[in-house]
Amino acid sequence: MKKTPPKSTIPPFEELTEKKLRSLGQKLDKLGDPNGYKHNNLLWKSTNRAAPLLWHLVRHGLVLQTVSSAGMFRILGENTHDVPAADIIAVLRRLPPDMGVLDKGQARDWASYTPGVLTHVNDLITAAYVADPAAVQAVRDELPENLQLAIDFVRGRAGESIPSESSVTILRHLVAQHLERGLAGNWDCPWIEGGKLVEWRLQSTKDVEQLAARFGSSWAEEALAWILPRVKLFRERSGEISRNGLAGLRLATLSDVIYLFGDGYWYPSSLFEVLDARNDSPAALFAAANKLAEEGTAPFKITVPQIRPEKPTPAASDDEDDDEYGGDGDGDDYDEFDEYGGDDEGDGDSEEEDAIQDAGGDDERVKSLAMILTVVGIERAHAAGQAIPAELDARIDLDRVYESEAVLIARLRGAMKILGPARTHAILRATLAKEFWYGKVAAFLDVHFDPALVEEAIGRLGASQYAPDAGLLGYATPALVPYLARAQQQATAPDFKARFGEAILYILARASAAGETWDPALDEHVQLDQIQFNYGGSKVDPVLAFLDKLPLARWAKIVAANRERCVGEPDRLVKVLRPDTPPELLDMVFGAVMAKPQAIGHGSLGHRLGALGPEIVAPLLRAIGDAPAENTFMKELERALAPAVFAAVKEGLGKAIETPEQELRRLAASVPGAKVRIYRLRRGEDEPAADSVARIGGTPRGIVTPPVDRKEPMTHVLTLDLAQLPELAAKHPGARALSLYLPDPDTGERHRHGTLVWTSEEELSRAPGSIEDAAALLVEAFDVPEQIFGGGELEGAAKRVRRIVYGSAGFVGGGPLWLQDGDPGVDPSFLFQFDESLAHINLGDSGVMYVFDGDIDWQCH
Repeated sequence: MKKTPPKSTIPPFEELTEKKLRSLGQKLDKLGDPNGYKHNNLLWKSTNRAAPLLWHLVRHGLVLQTVSSAGMFRILGENTHDVPAADIIAVLRRLPPDMGVLDKGQARDWASYTPGVLTHVNDLITAAYVADPAAVQAVRDELPENLQLAIDFVRGRAGESIPSESSVTILRHLVAQHLERGLAGNWDCPWIEGGKLVEWRLQSTKDVEQLAARFGSSWAEEALAWILPRVKLFRERSGEISRNGLAGLRLATLSDVIYLFGDGYWYPSSLFEVLDARNDSPAALFAAANKLAEEGTAPFKITVPQIRPEKPTPAASDDEDDDEYGGDGDGDDYDEFDEYGGDDEGDGDSEEEDAIQDAGGDDERVKSLAMILTVVGIERAHAAGQAIPAELDARIDLDRVYESEAVLIARLRGAMKILGPARTHAILRATLAKEFWYGKVAAFLDVHFDPALVEEAIGRLGASQYAPDAGLLGYATPALVPYLARAQQQATAPDFKARFGEAILYILARASAAGETWDPALDEHVQLDQIQFNYGGSKVDPVLAFLDKLPLARWAKIVAANRERCVGEPDRLVKVLRPDTPPELLDMVFGAVMAKPQAIGHGSLGHRLGALGPEIVAPLLRAIGDAPAENTFMKELERALAPAVFAAVKEGLGKAIETPEQELRRLAASVPGAKVRIYRLRRGEDEPAADSVARIGGTPRGIVTPPVDRKEPMTHVLTLDLAQLPELAAKHPGARALSLYLPDPDTGERHRHGTLVWTSEEELSRAPGSIEDAAALLVEAFDVPEQIFGGGELEGAAKRVRRIVYGSAGFVGGGPLWLQDGDPGVDPSFLFQFDESLAHINLGDSGVMYVFDGDIDWQCH
């Protein structure tokens, strides 16, 4: 007699039966993804309520039977609202003693609040404690030591008394984590007051110190104790560690501070920040600077035994990761001891290799360290009315001064002002006499201004084999502008002329920002063709700000005077426009633009036009006049103008705007030389017809069983109809369709493991396919110059054709247009390329997929 199967004791979740839930739980446990993306993706494939489904699996013991990845804890920790404490405690019982072993040891490198416990697990404990503190305390002693400590961390944040040894361990861990990894990342680590959560975010070191204060008052002492035995690590990451551990460095001896920085990879601003926070006397700073110069770092050596840095966890390659529903089959591909080197005889560096080598006084980093000690000493001696020994001038060594070090340059200029003209000029002349580093005087030429010294120095810069450093010259005052303008006129090399003109912009921008004024006669030296728009940021914003602050008449005169300078790049005139631009100047600027519309493209008009109102419509229409409304130019106008303003321009044109296809054909035909047929691909707005072959997404016709990767079916991305692509069809007789399949298009982790499926005409009837979630794939033929697929720079129409084709959603034929590097030229094995605007898959930052006959590749920024 057949037995009736036992009735299920596990309730379904929506449409998911016990069998499906068990299968899902097993798949989730096998996933390896510390960020939880794969886990979340798998859950969302089963329901629109991923987090409740995961908690349902937890509640009934269907997940966390094996714990190998942190991914699920991220999802659980972020979704604790209304979750009973009992469910969370069930999760805690499944955790390993040290969560650093998860994801093949990757979790060891993550910041945490307590040893071996993920921050998301802290979120779980916090939620459980708020819901039922008694239940959490009742289970505490049953859990591993690390989780006991994590529970004490939550209790401490609630203001409760916890064991003193727990407080010490937590405080030291917070210090170590903040100094090494940084906890001030806007993390949410709430207090608990009256049984309620009170938001607390770790946005700064001060916030972290306030959190740590609940576990002890010796933050500074613990920070110093952590830093001193890690000189090598400090020198590698001095900026972050000195900023996070500043309280400890205040307690250190000056000798220890000097040795910590030593000849490491530090920035002057970091060293200044530490010294400014301390109270070292001028005499101590001067004595240390001299000793450094004479003996190097050896006399300052820290005698505390040093801790060797742990080896970083090796990153697993994408190709070696566990597949979505299982590992590589052996079930034992992780050895926790390997993460620390174990007792492997081939392990790591020797003690000799790891030892810190002392640097001599002639080391460039050591000389810079001595110079900064001297600068701070000069500032403090001057403030105290003390004399500054003349022999200290030898410590002012400008060799390692760079434009990017604004703090160092400002402090050096201030120190030179304190030293007076004679001593400053002697320092500058000594630098000017050097064979290689003479250009460093550029940032200080105007300090105690001496026309003879300025003439001498600029003459030396102009006669050099290297163009002057515009950024360093830019630290000077406007008094230097006439000398630079004269040097620019006398220069014959284009790069010398450009750097002198660029330096003038930086000088006036810095003066304007400081609220200084200058003789309006200097305005004639403002050259808009020297604004480094391609650099952006700090090279451009201050220059535009100073132009905006000029009186309207002076600004308008500058713009008008620069028309001829900008004749090849008229967009420069547009990029400096102001809302108060007079109508006649708008006419001039737009007239310059329409004199060379082919120079406009790729966002070159900038964003300032968008701030101008309808007053620019008439000048624009006058400038366009009878000229054709070219597609690229009009698209650039649309991108730059406010929508209402562009609509008014479009309405006033009185002519049709060229279509992208018309533009491509016009430009391609104008380029002499051989042509090649390509087919541009576009995503249609509608779904394809049921009997159509080409489609994006959905299920292609004729394919009964999709190809698999790691025993899982791949996803169809797109199918090309070879009847629309006769050149490609001729190379593959008998094929009617070409389908691209990828293993996991949403993550992009295994794109290169995708495959192509060629389908014949007869095979199309084997399966009807599906147009569900599919989009039409539109194809249009173009004959374009072969040269656009070659390497090197192009000019004129050929350059614009290449840009248009590359900017297409996709194209078939010709050759690849690489985002980064690749073999150029027309390639017979090249099939097609496309970006995310054609098929909505994960291609990274502005990525492009390249499909060859036998190979799939992709690139992104």
